[in-house]
Amino acid sequence: MDGSVGGLARALITATLVCACSGGSEDTEASATDAGTEGSGDSQASGATSGATSGATSGDTADTADTADTADTADTSDTSDTSDTGEPDLPHALGTIVLGESHPAGGGSSTPSVTAVFQPNTEGAAGAGEGCFENVGGCRIAMMPECGDGCDAGEYCSFDDTCAATCKTICDAQCGDGEVCYFPAPNSPGCKKIESFDAGALTFIDTPLPINLFPPYAFDGDNGSPFAPKGESSVQASGAANAGFEAFEASFTGTDFLSTSPSLKDLSLGEVFGDGALPVKWHAGEGEVMITVLVTADDFSSGQLQCEADDASGSLDIPREAILAAIDDGNVAGMTVSVQRRRVDTTKGLSTKGTLTGVTVEPVGWVDVVTMSTESHSFVGCGSDELFCGDECIDVGFDPDNCGGCGNVCPGDDSCENGSCVGAESCDMCEEESIDGACEAEWSACLDDSNCVDLKGCVDDCDTQNCVQECADQYQDGIELLNLSYTCLCEVACVDECGAFC
Repeated sequence: MDGSVGGLARALITATLVCACSGGSEDTEASATDAGTEGSGDSQASGATSGATSGATSGDTADTADTADTADTADTSDTSDTSDTGEPDLPHALGTIVLGESHPAGGGSSTPSVTAVFQPNTEGAAGAGEGCFENVGGCRIAMMPECGDGCDAGEYCSFDDTCAATCKTICDAQCGDGEVCYFPAPNSPGCKKIESFDAGALTFIDTPLPINLFPPYAFDGDNGSPFAPKGESSVQASGAANAGFEAFEASFTGTDFLSTSPSLKDLSLGEVFGDGALPVKWHAGEGEVMITVLVTADDFSSGQLQCEADDASGSLDIPREAILAAIDDGNVAGMTVSVQRRRVDTTKGLSTKGTLTGVTVEPVGWVDVVTMSTESHSFVGCGSDELFCGDECIDVGFDPDNCGGCGNVCPGDDSCENGSCVGAESCDMCEEESIDGACEAEWSACLDDSNCVDLKGCVDDCDTQNCVQECADQYQDGIELLNLSYTCLCEVACVDECGAFC
């Protein structure tokens, strides 16, 4: 094959050799958690959910995951489990009150959020129900349990306390109104009355928004921040009517508002969807910073990673390997990045009262008041027919400089059609590859026959239909074998590349 224009005469050759030659103008046409439902019977033993339905969880077995070689569990609060003297503290009840504000990158008003949860004890509660995580590039990615061939009826796949996937029994006791299923003994579901564990009414003092919450502590607000940055405030609890915390007052100081610089919204497509690390920067502060990245793949699957950062440094580069690991090394189609600063103020030495079925209520309680400021922005990746190449989205189906993939340049003046280079040079190259590839048997038969070799050589030098016809008249005994080679070329090996010449 000499690469000449006449070498593109690849239509089936008849006895009269009707063939369209590329050299002439005639006839040539150009997209954490547990897999099973845990129900109410396998959640943490704290016995409290938003201070309202502790009976749904009290007495249950906790899904606490200890740190493994490549996995760990998320802490449910920032409460230290040691005293100010460094000695371990005795078990205690725990209240966690969270005041948060979130705002979009580049400006806009804050959206407030306030939650409150009270637990009768912290024994085994840290990380309970939070799942297990894999560490990649200094960030953690939620793991999904995989139980081999699956679980039996009445079971679901979850993690044990070493982050190993295991089948667990579904709590399926038939309970009445005002009751909840739980496990009074392992694998033995039963029913108990729904019980509350709370702190009564919560009144917030000296906060920008007037906040008064009653169990189960539902908060309704659509604008503004529930705390002032570095502002001194307090929360007063009237005390639980039944089981829970006695009346208390806890003071707290609001964290500084988080502000990215440069703004997240100003990150380029290359920085977000390229091959390098994702740079995130903010005005440095003195809190605790967590960066959360929700990644969506082009097959609509998604994953999330969290990376702790040094607030004082004001920056963190999110490793690309961690971003890709969140979607099992798929193609990133979209991303939401959130940067959160938080501060925790702890009040100790509080009192509790009351009892709960199957759960120990510790007489001493702590309260964490957490203030959080979060800035976030969402990025839309390339369309379903596009790939991110360099610093822009390219339709690789029709771009001759990125045909079928980034950097795949079509030779010469060849065009890109549906992700394949089409034209004289692309067809020549594909034909050369087919000789030792998909059409090896057909080409071998032709090359072993002198008439086929002579006919092919003659046709390769043609640039008109009349020339091809003269070759056919001269070497008619080679037509059948050459036809078989061209049939394989046009219908098997080079359908796209040579489509215009077949």
